[in-house]
Amino acid sequence: MKYISILCALSSTQYSLGFSSLGTSGRNINLAAVEGRGGTTDSYETSDASSKGLVSSLTGIVNLFMGESKANKHNNDPLPPAPVTPQALMKAIQEDYTVKNYLWTGDIHLPAFEPDCTFTDPTLSFTGTQKFVSNVKNLIPIVDFLTEQASKREDGTGPKSELLDISLNEDDGYVQTRWNMVGDLSRLPWKPAIDVIGRTKFWYNKIKNDDNGNAQDGYRVYFYDEEWELEAGTALLQLITPKGSIPNSNIEERK
Repeated sequence: MKYISILCALSSTQYSLGFSSLGTSGRNINLAAVEGRGGTTDSYETSDASSKGLVSSLTGIVNLFMGESKANKHNNDPLPPAPVTPQALMKAIQEDYTVKNYLWTGDIHLPAFEPDCTFTDPTLSFTGTQKFVSNVKNLIPIVDFLTEQASKREDGTGPKSELLDISLNEDDGYVQTRWNMVGDLSRLPWKPAIDVIGRTKFWYNKIKNDDNGNAQDGYRVYFYDEEWELEAGTALLQLITPKGSIPNSNIEERK
C-alpha cells in the first residue's frame, strides 16, 4: 500500500472511506484492538485531508493514462488454495517483505488475501485485490526508472522492504508487522530518498476451500490496515527534499 500511495505522489514529480465504512462485507473487526494504537502513528482516520486528496487524485490520473490492467479481466478464475494455518499465513506475509520486497514491487501472495480485501494506508483506501494489482502494474515502470531498480535486482542492492518485526495474534485474528521502506530515488536531480517506518495489521478470517475442490480450510486477509510512524504530509515531503532531510519515524522509543 505504501508503494501505491507514495509512488503515485512521486509520479507527479516526473505515487473517502472512513473506518466505519470500509466495506468489510459484514465481517466483524475487533474495534478495541484496532483503536488501541496509542496515537503514535498516522492512519487513514487521522491523516490530513489534503494528503489523502492528493494521492487519491494522482492514483486516478495514473490509472487513467496507463489503462486498466488485464488482471481485472480474470475475476471468475478459481482462487488458489489459501494458507492452511494462521502460522502459514504469517509466513506468507513475512516472505512478501523478505523475498518479494513487496513495499517496492507490490508483489503480494494473492492466495493469502480475500478478493474483496480492503486496503488502507494513511492516504488511500480501496477494496479488491484486482484493484491492488492494477494499481501496482501501472506504477512499476515509474518505480523502475526513478529508483534504477531494474538494474539493481540481481545484486540485491537498491530499494528494500526491511521487516523489523512480525507477530501473530490468534485471539483477535491478525498478523502485525513493523517495517522500513527505504530506497534512493537516484534519477531525480535533488537525490531524494524514501525512508519511512510503518506498521501493518493483516486482519484475517478462516475460509472454506470447498469451492476450489480442496479438502482443507484456510485463512485469508480481509482487511489490510497500514499506518506510518510519520504524519502522511511529512512522509510525502521526502519526495521533494534531499535524502536525510526528513526522519523516518516520529517515535523515539521503538518497540
